[in-house]
Order: sequence, then C-alpha cells, then structure tokens
Amino acid sequence: MAEFPTCQGCGVPENFAQMNRWLDNGDIVQATNEQARMALVECENIDPVFRDVGKAIGISIDHIVINIVARATQLYMDTLILPQVKELIRNRSLDIQTFSQPIMDLCHAMGFGRYRFLGYRYEEDEDDFCKMSIYRPYSILETSGAFAGVVASTVGGEHLVTFEEVSPGLFELTTHWTTYPQALKEKLKLRLYKPRKGNLVLEKCATCGTPLLLSSTCRWDMENGTITNTRTGYRMAVLGPGLMDTVFEALEWELGEEIPRLVVDAQRRFAREGFAPIDFSWDEEELRRQFAARGLGKLRRFRLRSDGLSMRMDNSCMRLLLVGLLQGGYERTYGVDSHVDWEVSEGGALEIEIEAR
Repeated sequence: MAEFPTCQGCGVPENFAQMNRWLDNGDIVQATNEQARMALVECENIDPVFRDVGKAIGISIDHIVINIVARATQLYMDTLILPQVKELIRNRSLDIQTFSQPIMDLCHAMGFGRYRFLGYRYEEDEDDFCKMSIYRPYSILETSGAFAGVVASTVGGEHLVTFEEVSPGLFELTTHWTTYPQALKEKLKLRLYKPRKGNLVLEKCATCGTPLLLSSTCRWDMENGTITNTRTGYRMAVLGPGLMDTVFEALEWELGEEIPRLVVDAQRRFAREGFAPIDFSWDEEELRRQFAARGLGKLRRFRLRSDGLSMRMDNSCMRLLLVGLLQGGYERTYGVDSHVDWEVSEGGALEIEIEAR
C-alpha cells in the first residue's frame, strides 16, 4: 500500500488537494486543466438510479451505461495521456502495471474504492485482457466503464469489461477487445468546460487551498479508497459532471426522450425514501456554501415553502440528479406528492420549480 502524505494545514490527502481547484463561481476544476470540471458529491445513489431507470423501461441498461462511460472516458483520457507515453506502452517499453499504479493511488484519494492490479496480457490478439479488483467501488457501472476507457486510451482499440462480485463489496473486472456501436462513436463527444467569473468566497486552507468546509466534514480512508461526510454519514466521490451529463444525454439518444424524466423520478424516489445529503433546515447562505464546496455551481435563489420549492443555480451541472434530489427531499420534508419543472439557460443556469399537488 502506497503512503499518502496529508496537508499539514488541514489534513486532507495532498494528491486530492493538488488535483482540484475551487473557483469563485461555485465550480471545481482540475488544477492542471481548468477545462475539466469536477464535483465532490454523495455517490450512493448512482447505481440505484441507473437500475431504477432500467426497471421503468423494462430492460437492464447496465451494459449501455458501461459502454457510454467507456467511450467517454477514452475521449477524456486521450486529452491527458501524452502520445509518447502511449507509444511506450504499445511498444512494451513501459509496463502497464507500472503506468497504472499512480492512477490507482489517485483513485483512492478521489473516493473511488480500493484498487488492485491483478494482471494483463498484451500481445494484440483476441486473448488479450487486463484484470483488476475494486473493493467498494463508488459505482460498479461507472468504474467498469472507466476501466475499459482507460485501457482503450492506453493500448488503443475498443474494450468491453465484465465484472463479478467475488465477495461482499469486492469486484473483479476483466477487459477484452470489442467494437463500440458506430452511432455511439459518432454522437458521443465531451464538451470542454469554460469557467465563468464569480464572486463567491469559500474559506480555504492556507496551505493547500481546500475549502475548510470539506476538511472539517470529510474523512478519507485511504486504505479502502473512500471519502465519508461525517455530518451526514454518506459516502462521497470526485466525479466528472461532464461525463455524468453525457451519459444521460447518450441514454436519451439510445432509449428515447422520456429518459430525463425517468432519471429525475428515480432520484426523487431514492431521496424521498431517505437519501438526504442536503439538509433543508440549512439557511440559504449555508446551502450556497454546501453546493459550492461540492462544485455544483453558485446558488442564486432558494425559496422553500410548504406549497413548493423554487431554486436558481448558476454554472449548474449534474442537473437531472439535482432536480430529483430536491424534489424527493421536498416531498419527504412535507409528506406530499409534487410536480417539478426545470429549465436550463444557454449560460448553464438551472431553474427549478416544485409545486405540491
């Protein structure tokens, strides 16, 4: 197990702090690439939402989600891995496991679970594979797709991944060569993020720049690769909101225009049943801080009454999940059913209106 130095000022893992930068507009970006937006969010809802959507349409969408994430991850990693490094891997001058170890170490700091490299074969024929284990993945569907995408970016080609839960919480993942659907390759593109200026101030650690709200409420278990919000007890992970939004868009292309509503409704049910990372007893300023620390955008307006909820979020992301979260939280708080409408402006501002019914 690698050693993970922590910030002397606030105690968060140094590689977590070095990887992320909090802007003054409520967003998080990669410190080395401000066009790559990130978000530190509660993640226990991700697989349940995907599977609930599948139940609603009558088929499992697991394989579709994995395929979309694989393709999107490949596109993203292609912007990070230098061509010279890819060539060293492909001509076998650089061992894949040696290359992978720093990435797996970073996954631990980002809350993705405990990663172990189990082996690979790379002879450029049908028997090639790459295998790893993940203990407590934040989402088995997304981590499976991401694993295939990283392999595709490094050795080229396209790869499927299979997984098996070999003991409670412990999964073994194996990749093989495949071919992605042509329609997916033509439609799926990742949009680069363009930061907007803002004036939002978060109190940050003077040493590493991480918001003190996070360092005081989040606990890192680096051995098992988890981040826990000690205030709520929920697990958190650093996700790429552009990837999440792209997955939902691609599901809509593949399965129909009803997908956004189904995603919102799946998240609504999960939240109404008790998933409550956002506390409605917080005042508007505390909500603004909480959203910004997670990188979800800048809260402009939040009005909560017994007959409804109204919200505006600038620089919004992960919108469908946020809409469902707020609708379910409102219904749980007041014990009512509701109707929700939302709209996104060209500038990325999200307007949500929830009404009791």
